[in-house]
Amino acid sequence: MKVETIVEKLKNGDIQSLRFVYELFYKPVFRAAYFILNDTKLAEDCVHEVFLKLHSKIEQLEEPSKLENWMCRMASNIAWDMIRDRTKNMLSAKAKWSNEANPSNLPEDILLESEEKEVIKQYIQQLRPDHKRVIYFKYYLNMSDYEISTALGIPVGTVKSRLFYARKEIKKKLGIEAQLNQNLVDL
Repeated sequence: MKVETIVEKLKNGDIQSLRFVYELFYKPVFRAAYFILNDTKLAEDCVHEVFLKLHSKIEQLEEPSKLENWMCRMASNIAWDMIRDRTKNMLSAKAKWSNEANPSNLPEDILLESEEKEVIKQYIQQLRPDHKRVIYFKYYLNMSDYEISTALGIPVGTVKSRLFYARKEIKKKLGIEAQLNQNLVDL
């Protein structure tokens, strides 16, 4: 069944179509929540809240083909609210992502690339929540600056600024680590 058809049925009050939406989009919605929360149980709570709100908020969806992104943004917003309400501090646990290995690489290259990705993920988790959020939208949901702006209700310039400072912070941490590694080699 097409997403547009499912959305139309949802808008017409067909509760059964919610099952199709759940089957199609549970995983990406969960990943969006988990990326922000770093906690399986909290991410599950977030996903449940998204699906509970879906029926009452479906009328707000203007482009049915973007249902998945819309639900992921909703999950991100709910997760953001959960962080604000419960912790007031940024999270520092590792995010769980799948690493895509390039089969043409040598095993050593694959391992090195995997370790580098893991370090970057750790640094992303150390970012301020508002910076981590724009990084997620930009690089994991592949949203444009304008789409991020719309989703977060902030100016495009603010999105660009947060992306700039988030990338700068990650580069700074990578530089410090490289310098530490060089110092260890020099010993």
